[in-house]
Amino acid sequence: MSGSVVIAAISSDIGVRLAQLYRAQGYDVIGTYRSSENLSELKSDAGIHLVHCDLTDASSVRSAAAEIAALGKPWERLISAAGQLSPIGDFFGRDFEEWAASLSLNSVAQMRLLHALYPHRAQGAITKVAFLVGGGINGPFRNYSAYCLGKVMLVKLCELLDDEYADVHAIAVGTGWVNTKIHRQTVEAGDDAGISLRRTLEFLDSGAQGTSYEDILGCIEWAFDAGRAATGGRNFSVVHDAWRGAGGAALTERLVTDPNIYKLRRHGN
Repeated sequence: MSGSVVIAAISSDIGVRLAQLYRAQGYDVIGTYRSSENLSELKSDAGIHLVHCDLTDASSVRSAAAEIAALGKPWERLISAAGQLSPIGDFFGRDFEEWAASLSLNSVAQMRLLHALYPHRAQGAITKVAFLVGGGINGPFRNYSAYCLGKVMLVKLCELLDDEYADVHAIAVGTGWVNTKIHRQTVEAGDDAGISLRRTLEFLDSGAQGTSYEDILGCIEWAFDAGRAATGGRNFSVVHDAWRGAGGAALTERLVTDPNIYKLRRHGN
């Protein structure tokens, strides 16, 4: 394989590992980061281009897009691994401005980056976009409303892009539990996290990796390989969907014949 992959929030634990996995498959990787923490493993690879970008700052996003365009490596894939759990706690008990900023980072900020990068995509090919999403897509995610609502917006954006642009293949991918540093936010929130505090501590204390990075990449690439007609505008779960092996072919067939499944819909009406 070859081409260029943009990874937003490449300094996240998932971002670092996806960058390494894509490099192992022969891709050039362009990664945006706000904090240089966690980048030491990537800096020695000449095939990984690191671009500073604060997704919450419109001018920073514009500058990053210009820097990426100047690399002369039109991108074919954008994987957005950005996300923030905090502020954690009941909706009316949070500072609203802090809540709104988190909502924006989990949604609008990532849309802003895609919007800025779209003119610099590889021409004459289907542009592939994957947003990593999380809890609450299919039910309430108590005490995590800013995170949950932001991710729901990304899921719907995928469907809107699929409807508006025949050259964009956009998907949302739920990773399930992954042992990454984002869980520190839940631990720091303490009792405000409610039942999620206990669940998180149990998961971290177990030492389990949770979903493997290889499976996250595998699900993303299965969805892209299945084709836009089958998976475009849809929301997938790495853990719970039958995308592996022979099950992937059966799932692809179901998706092609039913335009409503794996999307945000009223159930059973």
